[in-house]
Amino acid sequence: MLSKNKIKYIQSLQRKKYRQRYNKFIVEGTKMLDEILVEAKNDLQFIICTEKYFKNKENLLSNVEVQIVLEKDLKNISSLKTPQEVLAVMEIPSSNINEQILKNDVSIYLDAIQDPGNLGTIIRIADWFGIHHIFLGEGTVDAFNPKSIQSSMSSFFRVQLINTNINDFKNNYPDLPIYLADMNGENVYEQTIKKGLVVIGNEGNGISKEWFSLQHQVISIPSFGNAESLNAAVATGIITALIRRS
Repeated sequence: MLSKNKIKYIQSLQRKKYRQRYNKFIVEGTKMLDEILVEAKNDLQFIICTEKYFKNKENLLSNVEVQIVLEKDLKNISSLKTPQEVLAVMEIPSSNINEQILKNDVSIYLDAIQDPGNLGTIIRIADWFGIHHIFLGEGTVDAFNPKSIQSSMSSFFRVQLINTNINDFKNNYPDLPIYLADMNGENVYEQTIKKGLVVIGNEGNGISKEWFSLQHQVISIPSFGNAESLNAAVATGIITALIRRS
């Protein structure tokens, strides 16, 4: 049975301030844990799982603190409507900028993306297309929010997630090409983008005006129908696919 202190600790990690205080976050689901046990096992603090999961993965669980619980107990601490067989608490990974990659490849900057599902999907898209850095601008939801983690499907530990702001780029990377994704820009299908920073704006308000004061190019996904706009994650997927095509 889980102790009251452990239950309280796990539940506290649903909130950003406690994730920051303890430098820990929650991961749930068999598929993600299967990958983590192979690729990021050392970052695990502990695992709580059903007996069925333990028996199926026992060979991967050596040197990991594991507590076996009943399904009903797992449900009590899970953030999911339909909990799976395992929940883990992990160390928030440190993020590092690879200067060589930043200057010679494409990176993504998220300007006040507020939907955790959008953020998680963008992380997954970046992983798929080999985008090494995602910069999380001011106002962007916490990357280790449980909903972001679920949507990222374990891509969070393969992409560098860096909290930052526009001044960092003004001061440190003044020569980095900047591409602002906006509805009023040059047709992205006709562009060749090899390196630089692609800025994706807030779901409702778009990119903040400050970005337009920098040297930049505005790119746009042309519409062939009547939809008012594209979801931020969908737009990111289209743009990165076109970048990798060129």
